[in-house]
Amino acid sequence: METERASALLLVAMYKRNPSDPMEHLAVEGLPGWGELGVHRLRMVTAHLRQAGLVRPLGASHQGVWQITPAGVVHAERLLRDRDRPIVRYDMAVNGLVTAAADAFPEHRLELREFLHSEHVQVLDTVLTREEVARAVVFLEEEGLVTVERLDGEPTAITLTPQGRLCGWTDRTDVRGYLAGRQPSGIQQNWNVSVHGGAPQIGQGNVQHHDVQDPLRIAEFARELRGMASTGALSAPADVQREIAEDARELEREARRGRPLTGRVRDLLERLRRNLESSDTPMALLALERLL
Repeated sequence: METERASALLLVAMYKRNPSDPMEHLAVEGLPGWGELGVHRLRMVTAHLRQAGLVRPLGASHQGVWQITPAGVVHAERLLRDRDRPIVRYDMAVNGLVTAAADAFPEHRLELREFLHSEHVQVLDTVLTREEVARAVVFLEEEGLVTVERLDGEPTAITLTPQGRLCGWTDRTDVRGYLAGRQPSGIQQNWNVSVHGGAPQIGQGNVQHHDVQDPLRIAEFARELRGMASTGALSAPADVQREIAEDARELEREARRGRPLTGRVRDLLERLRRNLESSDTPMALLALERLL
C-alpha cells in the first residue's frame, strides 16, 4: 500500500475511533488491522501525517501514541465527505479504468472482473460498486476512449482506443483534464480545475481567509455556467436553470471584484452545487466541487 493512501486510511481510522472526541490520544498499533503493517512501516506513515501537520505524538517517551490535530480533524472529515460524493466516485471510476487499462501493456485490454478486485476500485475505506463502474464504462465509450466487449448486454472488458492510450500514458491519469485539452469548446469539457495533485488544503471550510483562491478561475467557471443556464443548455427544470444563471452572474461579479469576499463566494458556490445536483451535468458539478 502506498504511503499516501495508507496515511489517509490511518487518519480516517483514528478519526472514526471516536468521532465525538477525535482528538483523543491513540496507540495506533492497537487500531484494528494496523499492527499488521509493521512497526517500521507504521512509523513512516505517521511521520508522513506529522509532516503534513495532521497528527502529533504524545511525546518522545510514548512511541506509537498519537493525536489528531485540529487540521487533521478537518482533513479527515473532508476525506469522508468526498468519499461519499457521487461525482467524486464517478471520477475515480473513470480515471481508474483508464489507468488500469493503460497498465495492461501492450494490448491495453482490461477484464472488468479483474478491475473489480483491484486497488483501483478502492475509494478510501470503501469500494466502487458494479453500477458505478458500468456508468464509467459508458462514459468512456461515448467519449471514444475505449471499445467495450459485452455479454448479454453487460460490459465484460474494455480496450483503450489510440486516444484512450494517449490519455492513460500520463503520470497521473486525469480523463476530464485530457478531454478538456482535446475538446476546448463547451462547458462540459472546458473546466480548468485540478482534480489531483498538490498538498491538501486544510481548513477552508472553517477558516475565514481574506483572499479568494484563484478568483479569475472562479469567474471563468461562473461565466461559462451562466451561458449554459441562460440558453437552457442544462438538463434541469427551467426555474432551476434561472436560479443557476442568477447565482452564476452574482458569482462572476463577486469574483471579479478587487477583493472578493470569501464567505460570499463560498455561499454562491454552495447554492450552485445544490442546484447542479438536480441537473444532468456531471462535469460541471465536478468542477464546482473542486472549487469548494
